[in-house]
Amino acid sequence: MTVKTAAVSKYFDFMKETAYLAGKLTLGYFQTGIGIEYKADETPVTVADRRAEELIQNRIEKKYPHHAIVGEEYGIKESQGSSQRWFIDPIDGTKSFICGVPLYSVLIGLEIDVVIEAGVA
Repeated sequence: MTVKTAAVSKYFDFMKETAYLAGKLTLGYFQTGIGIEYKADETPVTVADRRAEELIQNRIEKKYPHHAIVGEEYGIKESQGSSQRWFIDPIDGTKSFICGVPLYSVLIGLEIDVVIEAGVA
């Protein structure tokens, strides 16, 4: 196993656990009739989207405080000099989620040195 593969493996384990926890959180809102808001681009967003992204972002910031984060709901958190950047879509398939159709997922991706190295759904 190369050094880079070992590093990515460490991140991947963290990503899987984080996506699982965020998915579990979203299930608590699934088929509950939660309210819908609309973002500036007229796409729907719910409290489940926001809470899941907060959970993911908080875990990343705690474990990797110097990494950059790009989230669908809360935008970009830059980090000067960081070669790692996380991408978060807390509920990919919000329209399905809102309609009670179980065709949605939590997406987390990791870019290292401008190359996507890992992703989980």
